[in-house]
Formats: sequence, structure tokens, C-alpha cells
Amino acid sequence: MAGKVKAKRAYHSPLRADQAERTRRRVLESARRLFVARGYAGTTVAAVADDAGVSPETIYLSVGGKRGLLEGVMDITGPHDSVADDAQWWAEVAELPDVAERVARMAEYACRILARTRAIHAIIRGAADNEPFAAELGRRLLMERLANQTERIRTYVGDELRPGLSVAEAGQRYCALASPELYHVLTAEFGWSAEQHRRWLIDLLRAELLG
Repeated sequence: MAGKVKAKRAYHSPLRADQAERTRRRVLESARRLFVARGYAGTTVAAVADDAGVSPETIYLSVGGKRGLLEGVMDITGPHDSVADDAQWWAEVAELPDVAERVARMAEYACRILARTRAIHAIIRGAADNEPFAAELGRRLLMERLANQTERIRTYVGDELRPGLSVAEAGQRYCALASPELYHVLTAEFGWSAEQHRRWLIDLLRAELLG
């Protein structure tokens, strides 16, 4: 009777995985620089590969080409520096006794994210004219922001919303006022400083949400 054939165990090297992740990060950092400098249409996979010091094949294997580069850039630009920092921020917000101060901290958080992601959102909007996937990506990011911001309204404002305003409607107003499109108009087109925008958003959210 023939002996049983042992199944091969998958080989996993933590060192190799770490090297792959660092290479991916370097590729996405290069893509972000080139997208910002040249726009989506003016950036090629070959140019990103050259800037990152890898082959184009490496990019196709690791992120799936130009579309994957844009999606990956949005991921590393991201909403927070670390999960721990993010959790600490919202834990401190929850401890604030004054709802107006909690709304102010919500606005400040949005401002911090907008400052970091404005350029990438502009690239997505520019790409959306000719790339259906970019329009879909923009829509998905909008729905994610709306869901997150509505949940923050529910958690940190709750029944202290002004009379007649539902949590769902409050979330929509928060999402619209703290949108990357409006941030771009005010800071890039009108020349507002980050501090001007911060004060404006705090005042407007307090008025809209609290009355």
C-alpha cells in the first residue's frame, strides 16, 4: 500500500513580506508625487517605476497597474496616521462635556484630513472625466465619508442636535460642509488659510447642527 503523500505547507517569510510591503509603499509614494505634479493622465506606470526604482512588472504585480496606483495612493494618504492615534482622538472627544466643543473637535479632525487629502481628491475628480473607475472611486469615498460622519453625529452629538434635525440630515450637512470639493474652492481658489477654513467650518457646523 502506497504511503500517504504529505501536502506541502505554504511557505511564509516575514522578512520577504516586509520587503514587499516596503516596496509597495515606495511605489505608492512615487505615484503620489507624480500624480500631484503631472495629474492622472500625465503619469505613466513606467514613470512611477523609474521614480521608485522598480520595474513596471513589479507595479503590475503588486498593485495592478495605473488604476491600482490611484486607489493605493488614496489608501496611504488615508484618514489617520495610526489606529491608536485615531482612537485616542475620539476618546478625548467623548470626554468633553460641552457639545459645542465636541462639534469643534469634529470639525478640526475633518480639517486635518482635508489638508492631507485635497490634492488626491483633485486628481480623482480630474481622472473621473475619462475614467469610469475614478468616478466610481470618488462616489465610494463620498459614501464612506457620509457613513463615518453620520455615525460621529450620532455618537458625539446625538439628541443634542437642534430641534427638527435628524441624525441622517445632520450627517449629510456635515459631509457637504466638510467636503474636499468645498475645501479646495476655499483654500486653493479663494486663497483662505487653513486657520480661516478651520474657524469657518467650526462656526458653520455649530450653527447647522446645534442652532
